[in-house]
Amino acid sequence: MALLTMTGMTKRFGNVVALDDVDFELEAGEVHALVGENGAGKSTLMKVLAGVQPPDEGATVLAGESVRFASVTEAQAHGVVMVYQELALVPSLSVAENLFLGSIPRLVDYRALYARARELLEQVELRIEPEQEVALLSIGEKQLVEIARALAREGRILVLDEPTAALSATETDRLFDIINKVKAQGVSVVYISHRLEEVFRIADRVTVLRDGRRVGTCTLAETSAEDIVRLMVGKAVRRYTRPQRQGAGELGRFQVGGGGLEPTTITLRAGEVVGLAGVIGSGRERVLPTAFGLHGTARWQGRPVRSPREAIRQGIVLVPSDRKTQGLVLALTVQENVSLATLERLQRLGFMQLAREREQALHWIERLSLRPPEPAKPVHELSGGNQQKVVIAKALATEPKVLLLDEPTRGVDVGARAELYDVIDDLSARGLGLLMSSSDTEELLGLSDHILVFRHGRVITELHPPFAYEEVVAHVTGAHQMA
Repeated sequence: MALLTMTGMTKRFGNVVALDDVDFELEAGEVHALVGENGAGKSTLMKVLAGVQPPDEGATVLAGESVRFASVTEAQAHGVVMVYQELALVPSLSVAENLFLGSIPRLVDYRALYARARELLEQVELRIEPEQEVALLSIGEKQLVEIARALAREGRILVLDEPTAALSATETDRLFDIINKVKAQGVSVVYISHRLEEVFRIADRVTVLRDGRRVGTCTLAETSAEDIVRLMVGKAVRRYTRPQRQGAGELGRFQVGGGGLEPTTITLRAGEVVGLAGVIGSGRERVLPTAFGLHGTARWQGRPVRSPREAIRQGIVLVPSDRKTQGLVLALTVQENVSLATLERLQRLGFMQLAREREQALHWIERLSLRPPEPAKPVHELSGGNQQKVVIAKALATEPKVLLLDEPTRGVDVGARAELYDVIDDLSARGLGLLMSSSDTEELLGLSDHILVFRHGRVITELHPPFAYEEVVAHVTGAHQMA
């Protein structure tokens, strides 16, 4: 009899069906991998199990008992503990305080607290002091603290969502040792990952989700990485395609590195879209912020890029991955947001030239087909797609030579996505050089003139058209490296 059975799990977010009649089964003392492309429903299914989100339909049976968790606390009381991809530690508190957050009494015996914390840190082989402030830890150490906190709850089911994304090879080996130890103690582990070499190394069984549906479950001994990729991708792939362009001439070369990214040179030609592919933690997500001078070390045409100000002066501008926190001031109008990167140009004797500011905003509203076409409209009242257009307008107002696009259509509906793709194609036709980092494989294939695939902080291969969807996924997940 299975420890956990989930049947008919369905979850909708508005018109989006995140889970569509999904069944999932977990045996006692097994490691069960959950794989699929971005948006397949992996994290949503486990958040339903962990009490984060209620299902719209479906039933869950845990250890023979029918359950429906209304909260994370309720799920944890039944022995279900989830370690999320986004770390949930309090930076200003100590390691020990984070380990027992929510269960610390009003009168604290710190000697006993630190002693228990040391026992947990020993379990994950993390040699740090429990008194240490979490803010001072590396990202890998923070991840291991999260896992130690999960072990403190002594659960029957441990859910790990992309646990190695921020870990080094040594830390990953340590994590796998921990998984094997808890498995030997009868704890069941659900392991969510994009990295198939890890799945084959640690899991007993694998379930594949695609577009919110379960498309297969099998034992790892009876399948191959190629079979799993085939299930993840499916047969029919429909995508936007733009005309392939050979760049008119070399614009320049980026040299980037640092912060887990090995020294990398990327050549960019006028009118060309270079796609960057790779799972979280591959180094792919660090390239564009580094090229824009936010961290690490970067050079463009041999000149250092030490800050966003220097990047903009050299004709480089970034459209960040999170428009609401990094790209926009939501309380300001469209006109005010578009002018944020060009304030110096729009001022005279310290005063804003409002007529010029409005003229600039109207130009980009028309050029990008922003709806509604109202410069005085507060940005927070716009749809996600139109908010993204405002971020792009702000970037283009600096008159760049190079546009860095980080997850350009994240959180954008299908119709607005097609409009943004047309904008990107138009910018390419006008001779801009574009570097585009995306976790959406269809997006990369439809827009890129060639694709650089990152793993372990470096480029492992460069792909040229005609692209094969399955081949890109195989390189990104590591299936090719296993062949």
